[in-house]
Amino acid sequence: MKLPQNLSFHPKLAAAFEVIFGAIFIWWLGLIGAWWILFVWAGFRLLFWAVLVRLVSYPTEVNRWHHFVSLFFFGLGALSFILFVEWGWTVWLLRLAFVFGPALSFWLVPVKGNELSFVLKPYRRWQFLSCVFGLAGIWSGVYAVLSLQIFNINRWWWFLSATVLSALLAGWWWKEYGILRDKKFLLWQIVLGIIFLETAWAISLWPLGFFINGLLLSWFWYVLWLLGRFQLSKLGVNWKKQTPFLIINFVLLILFLLLIARWK
Repeated sequence: MKLPQNLSFHPKLAAAFEVIFGAIFIWWLGLIGAWWILFVWAGFRLLFWAVLVRLVSYPTEVNRWHHFVSLFFFGLGALSFILFVEWGWTVWLLRLAFVFGPALSFWLVPVKGNELSFVLKPYRRWQFLSCVFGLAGIWSGVYAVLSLQIFNINRWWWFLSATVLSALLAGWWWKEYGILRDKKFLLWQIVLGIIFLETAWAISLWPLGFFINGLLLSWFWYVLWLLGRFQLSKLGVNWKKQTPFLIINFVLLILFLLLIARWK
């Protein structure tokens, strides 16, 4: 059934609906006892988001279906985290994120075109963070599936599929930040994919849990994406400014591995 073109409602009303139905979906998820029901659940979750995105009033400068794609990435990653992470307080934090993360993305949708100058930036950044969160969950799920041997599929197919998804996500967000899609753009996308595939394989050899592996890879993806964004811009990478950023991230990574990560 085709929805009327003039049927729409305020983004903040959509955020309220998202909180209510997000809580219902979390409750339903706890009742699932079979894989096929999980796929039905995921289908209804995506359908609800699609309907919500279709009905919300967006300014012409904002692509509603880009919002849906970011919700898809977030939902896939959040579901992966919820299914495989078993630490009590972490599970509750992830459930809260699953409810309030998408709701906040609707809350931040600009209402009027003349507000875009100061409202669009938080909305876009939250979309980006949602995708990074989703990517961390997707990779954690890949490592969990391989560690628990849930499916009898070669690990390289899992690595390759998740790497392609990571490279496509990087390209999408480069374009969102105004980078032109040319040969240099595609070359960087391929290089990022190759480096990421090798890193994913190397991290799989470390005696770490799948949750930590996913966080490390999403962290590494963000650093690569950021360097790629600057390199592809007209100004290029300002190494004088970026060197302290890289050093700080390296130090934080070492501290994270030594003080927070659990080694097997």
